[in-house]
Amino acid sequence: MTPPPAALIAVDWGSTHLRAKLVLDGRVAALASSLDGIRHLADRDCDAILASHCAAWRHTHPEARVLVSGMAGAREGWREVPYVLAPCGLDDLASAVVPVPSETFGEALLVPGVRCDDPDRTTTDVMRGEETQVAGLLDTLPADGSVLCLPGTHSKWVVCRGGRIETFRTWLTGEAYERLTRDSLVSGDGSPADPESDAFRLGVESAEGPGGLLHRIFLGRTHLLAGRLAASEVRGYVSGLLVGHEIREGLAFSGDLPLILVGDSPAVAATASALRHLGVAHGRASGDAHLDGLLALAARLG
Repeated sequence: MTPPPAALIAVDWGSTHLRAKLVLDGRVAALASSLDGIRHLADRDCDAILASHCAAWRHTHPEARVLVSGMAGAREGWREVPYVLAPCGLDDLASAVVPVPSETFGEALLVPGVRCDDPDRTTTDVMRGEETQVAGLLDTLPADGSVLCLPGTHSKWVVCRGGRIETFRTWLTGEAYERLTRDSLVSGDGSPADPESDAFRLGVESAEGPGGLLHRIFLGRTHLLAGRLAASEVRGYVSGLLVGHEIREGLAFSGDLPLILVGDSPAVAATASALRHLGVAHGRASGDAHLDGLLALAARLG
């Protein structure tokens, strides 16, 4: 494996945001961030959008390679990049990177996502962007296996073994919370959820109760009517319920492998609070795993 390039434009291009870093000799020299996510493209050109944020870096560092992960490689993005089938490792991801021509940068290299089919091929799970975070951690994980939990809009639980992504599963936790608590009977008064509150912990505990998730969501309304929750606490209950449900199912999926939370977002904080309340041991990986992943892939690209 060769060292990463001396100059790299590392881009995390998701559904709602674009984040770019100019990396010189492995250190971040400049940052750019915008709301130019793939959902907001309309009829705009991806090459022109990236140039509007990073063209000056190319001017001062013409040798810089551009490496992009996330939804830019999705069907609705810059160009669709085929998924790599799990199990897969860093070399598999690097070999599936797709170059696209760029007027400003010469070319941009799009990182593939990862696809996981059940053995009977009746269900399929996918990720784009999270695989790069996992790539940044693979070399640090125990060879005999661990599970990475990446909480967020679409939370991922990723089983890694022997330096490879073995399998994974997705929960729509963050998106479900945003949809359910917007103009619904479990919106409460709009107060933000507090993951250290009694209402959040009640939701976490309720995830184990009878009736299933949809019934338990409705109880957010009846707890309010019965005076067990204030209007300001309803969203905390719903958040705890959804996170608790994800944890229960995630642990059933991943077995007794060591659990590592990835990131430092509010979703990570909520998941950590729920795990502590449930007494579930876990570690934390809070560095810039995405950048580490792009650097690891860039080194394999030569």
